[in-house]
Amino acid sequence: MSQTTFLHARTVRIVVGVVIGVLAVMWLYVLFIAKPATPDRLADRSFPTAAEPICAATLRSMGNANLVNQRAPSPQGRADLADRADAQLADMVAQLRTKVPPTGEAHDAVSKWLDDWDQWLRDRAAWTAKLHTGQDTQFFEKQRESGEPNSQALNAFAITNDMGSCSTPAGV
Repeated sequence: MSQTTFLHARTVRIVVGVVIGVLAVMWLYVLFIAKPATPDRLADRSFPTAAEPICAATLRSMGNANLVNQRAPSPQGRADLADRADAQLADMVAQLRTKVPPTGEAHDAVSKWLDDWDQWLRDRAAWTAKLHTGQDTQFFEKQRESGEPNSQALNAFAITNDMGSCSTPAGV
């Protein structure tokens, strides 16, 4: 083997080794060190800070009014419970609307999220209207283009922004 061929082979091995090392470091960083970007996380934290206590108070109020995890003897009874819970949730959404940032990305994201809440409450109203007529029917909510239920997106936004109490409540 000539010295030129030997140097060329050595150079190729060194380059390949460096490339493999760089790729390994990059993947270690991506998989174990870097925090993934969360597209729905609000950079302006004023809304989540103001919203969480409002939502938590609504959940406490619903619990105190025995609107959570209650069994009703009839569809009409279930409709009455749901209507009372939904009235409190609608009031919560109205309070949250007063806290929306006036401009910017946070304004747009929060406004869309609250519009989703309005849709969820409209879906609930359509459901309770059926219950009031005696139909023992399931609650069906609007599905997004992705096929996920509206509440899944509502809850993901709430959790992502440290507003766990602002998720759609279970047991109502």
